[in-house]
Amino acid sequence: MSRREALRQRRQALEHRSTVLRERLTHHSLALAPAFDAAERVRSTGRWLRDHPWWPALLAGLWVLRGPRRALRWGWRLARGGRWVWRLVQTWRHLA
Repeated sequence: MSRREALRQRRQALEHRSTVLRERLTHHSLALAPAFDAAERVRSTGRWLRDHPWWPALLAGLWVLRGPRRALRWGWRLARGGRWVWRLVQTWRHLA
C-alpha cells in the first residue's frame, strides 16, 4: 500500500469519525433545548422591557394607586422571591 493510499484511508476514517461525533453531539444537545429556550425567553423579555420602559413604570403606578397596603404586601412577596432568585444566581456563578 502506498503512502498516498494510506493517507486517503486515514482521511476517510477521520471524516467518518467526525460525522459520527457530530451526530452524537446533535443528539445530546437536544436535552439542553428547553433550557436554551427558557434563556432566550428571558433575554427577549429583558430586551422588550429595555425598549419599552414606560410599561413597567405605568404598571407600578397603577399598582400603587390601587392600594398602598396591597402594593406593599405584593412588594414584600416579590422582594422575598427576588432574594431567592439572587441566591440561586449566586450559587450558579460559584458552580460555573
